[in-house]
Amino acid sequence: MKKKLFLSLLVTSLSLSALTVSAAESSSEPDSLTFEALSRYTFEFSSGAGAWSTYFTIEKDGSFAGNYHDSDMGDTGDGYGNGTLYYSDFSGHFTDLTKVDDTTYEMTLSDIAYQNTVGETEIIDSVKYVYSEAQGLTGTDTFKIYLPGTPVSDLSAEVYSWVSMANDNDTELTIPIIVNEAEGFGIYSYDRGTPAEEAEALYNTCKTAYDNFDLQLKAASTQQKMNEFADEMYTTTDTCLNQLWKLLKNNVPEDKYQEILKEQLQWIDDKEAAAAKILEENDGTSAQLNASLDLATRTLDRCEILLTYIQANTQ
Repeated sequence: MKKKLFLSLLVTSLSLSALTVSAAESSSEPDSLTFEALSRYTFEFSSGAGAWSTYFTIEKDGSFAGNYHDSDMGDTGDGYGNGTLYYSDFSGHFTDLTKVDDTTYEMTLSDIAYQNTVGETEIIDSVKYVYSEAQGLTGTDTFKIYLPGTPVSDLSAEVYSWVSMANDNDTELTIPIIVNEAEGFGIYSYDRGTPAEEAEALYNTCKTAYDNFDLQLKAASTQQKMNEFADEMYTTTDTCLNQLWKLLKNNVPEDKYQEILKEQLQWIDDKEAAAAKILEENDGTSAQLNASLDLATRTLDRCEILLTYIQANTQ
């Protein structure tokens, strides 16, 4: 099963000034909210009851990425005795962040893409995956942002019901929230970890999944199964690499990023050349297995290197 890191809920209160930047720090109007300010938070849409949630983070360029999951362990059938999981990994971009008033902003959902095709299903480790849309981010392309200090009376009762459990009082907001007015949904926020903390968590999750697939590969009795587990090892490490690269790109100083980018492009060329050489020199049944394992090993090693770069070059 694909392993995901679910962040613990750590709700904190920040003043309006912590969410805005001065004119000297931004080319926009004074005290304007920026995507960089929003990048300090993880946003989550959940009722607080049951096993479902949508969570995502926004980067300083307005790009976002997240996960939706909703489990129904009672929905079982042939081949999926461990239940059903409605699931998606998604990414996209918010744009046009515009001030409405002192505590309200508006932004546009420019695009959203899903790692798996919505509506498709597959069975993994006796769980039926139903790939789904990200709940909370559907039905509109316009979202409101309400900042700390917003009177609760400015929100509809329906919207506030979604965020009240994360808010410190029922008079005014103590956290920034995102509102999908078309659906009546409120999306609360909590402090995001530092880039180094996120990177370490990503790497550790990847390494655990890699080791698990490696054990299954060694226990496999057919070439087909061995190939499948080797492919999973590479897919897992490649996904982690892309996530770490995004963290690095968004948080490492530009001069250091350009230096690492040059190194990264050379590493990609070397990795692909090594895999091609394995396939060229081995036309037996194990050729694809050996190539996938080489790709997976090299990519996991590269993930560890990117982790050290993030730890050394971010706060």
